[in-house]
Amino acid sequence: MTCTDSYNEPRDQFESRIDSLLREMVVEEALGAIQDDRDVRSFSLQEISDYVGLGVTTLFTIEQEALKKFKNLMVALEDT
Repeated sequence: MTCTDSYNEPRDQFESRIDSLLREMVVEEALGAIQDDRDVRSFSLQEISDYVGLGVTTLFTIEQEALKKFKNLMVALEDT
């Protein structure tokens, strides 16, 4: 069982768990970069999907939804 297997949880709890995993991934990389005195590296969709236990297609869909929400938010802020 991976950390993203179904626990019969509501969608918001699932999303919260994925958010926590992604946050952990970023923090671990940042701390490693500081410790090794190097630049923070970027991750591929495959690396991220492996880390959180989601398929690349699912992760790509989540990314596209997030970018769409972000774009809509930025447009709304420009209109105010």
